[in-house]
Amino acid sequence: MKFKLLYYGELMSNPKNRSRHISEIRMTFHQQMKGLIDISPWKNLAQHMVPNPTKAPILSKSMGGYVFNPFISDKLNMFVELDIQMLHPETIGFARADIDNRAKTLLDALRCPQNEHECGANMPKNIGPIYTLLDNDNLVSKLSINTSHLLSPEGVFPPCGKDEDHKEKLFLMINVNVRVSEGTLENLPFMV
Repeated sequence: MKFKLLYYGELMSNPKNRSRHISEIRMTFHQQMKGLIDISPWKNLAQHMVPNPTKAPILSKSMGGYVFNPFISDKLNMFVELDIQMLHPETIGFARADIDNRAKTLLDALRCPQNEHECGANMPKNIGPIYTLLDNDNLVSKLSINTSHLLSPEGVFPPCGKDEDHKEKLFLMINVNVRVSEGTLENLPFMV
């Protein structure tokens, strides 16, 4: 089972307020995942999520006054392979930020927070359940990142104001390949 997630914005390697930055990115993915839950076979997961889960195992996690609903969980014997295309404004070989710390920031944004501090003070209130790709980033069995120069964001992405605004922004296309480690009735629809 495969699908894509997209992101355009800052992806800092070591931000001052890490939880706030990761929360902003997480909410971008939340909007995409929220749309996915209405599509088969993903809508089968709604039975395992709050509010009103009707099937075990329950995937939802409460943290910091929020409910997080991960799509990929070890409770369903599922894991993912990620193939990431990272387009950035820096010339290849002259990057201002290191790729490994950017990847860490991205993986943290794709998963549920692991403690209250990771929720971020900028999380919107009364949003309802927040959808994430992963319950935990240890469910990533393969990670491939290809980087390239983002030639011209003008006309492709929403205007940001000054040309300077594009200098720190990346475009990510994340190919998600969902895998199943052991077949069960709950994960049968994802074994395609």
